[in-house]
Amino acid sequence: MASNKIGLENMENPHEEQQKMLLGRIVSNVKKLNEVLEDMNSRIQEINEYNRDIVILSQFWSNYSRNVTFNLESMEKLMEPM
Repeated sequence: MASNKIGLENMENPHEEQQKMLLGRIVSNVKKLNEVLEDMNSRIQEINEYNRDIVILSQFWSNYSRNVTFNLESMEKLMEPM
């Protein structure tokens, strides 16, 4: 029985090579995915930086419009829309 046990330990897994190849492909694909996600994150960061100026301009415009409306109402010069 002891020799039988030794024989099983020396036996190689017939699927081991295929499993190693699949694992290698998975690792390679995960590395590629990580690179793409890093690139996407940097591009999103650039877009957010560009959009920051637009958000600030929008806030300025909104405040300006609100102030103009308030001043025209207080001067009683605001006309009704046609």
